[in-house]
Amino acid sequence: MRLTRSKQLEDEHRVRSCTGIVLLLAAFACLCISASASTMEEDADHWIKEGYKQMWKGSFSQANESFEKALQIYDQAIATRPGDINATLNATNKKILLLVKLERFDGAISILDSTIKSHPENLKAWKIKGFSLINIAEKSIAESSEAENGTVGSNTTELDGIYDQSLQAFQRALDLDPDDAEAWRGRALAYSGLKDHDEALKASDKAVEIDPGYGQAWLDRGILLLEMGRTEEALFALDRALSIQPDNLDALSIKAEALTFLGRYQEAEAAFYQAMDMDSERYETGDSEVDWLL
Repeated sequence: MRLTRSKQLEDEHRVRSCTGIVLLLAAFACLCISASASTMEEDADHWIKEGYKQMWKGSFSQANESFEKALQIYDQAIATRPGDINATLNATNKKILLLVKLERFDGAISILDSTIKSHPENLKAWKIKGFSLINIAEKSIAESSEAENGTVGSNTTELDGIYDQSLQAFQRALDLDPDDAEAWRGRALAYSGLKDHDEALKASDKAVEIDPGYGQAWLDRGILLLEMGRTEEALFALDRALSIQPDNLDALSIKAEALTFLGRYQEAEAAFYQAMDMDSERYETGDSEVDWLL
């Protein structure tokens, strides 16, 4: 009887030891996958920078090759972590942003639709859709403006449709979490795109109320107030943005513009040259065009 009990204890000890080893190996494998995926995304960022450097040199074929490598790396990162929803959505978001930047709108929208279909109750997925649609609309406006020598073309109805879809995506996000500052910021941007400044300002109020340390929301608020002709209030919002993100080039450039409107020319000039110095440093490192992504 004692021998049987002793053997049973040995067997239990052996099982526990094996289980411990299996768990340890599983944890190690997860760490390796996480580290590998992180490295992959760092590699993608590298190829994006290389792509823009080649574009500045006029080597467009090489630039496209670099961007393609970045897109392939994002695909690998997504495939590597099928069970990690947040990591998958992060990589998906970066891929969509790059596709929009490259004006591959159909590809970006196709990915957006499949992402929502896969994660219909995921807050982040709806925010990705909302912000991506705004990026598509803004890119379309920029391209149309260049084609029409500085004036927006005749696709206003199409643009309004994109902003409406974006607004619906952010509303879906807010249905899932009414206190999400990012979704309120996105709602403000969508209303701003539709030229409904009053509703945009209400959404902006909510974004900075929920998260007073949200620098990008303060920047957007400054731009909106400047468009509304409320320059002093815009300057206050821009200063708040810069107190949170002192190296925010956009906030500094727009602050220079606001100071000019107010007739504070010396301050405007100082802000302008500070922005120029900051921008030149980023061009030297190749970071200027990819801050939006990284």
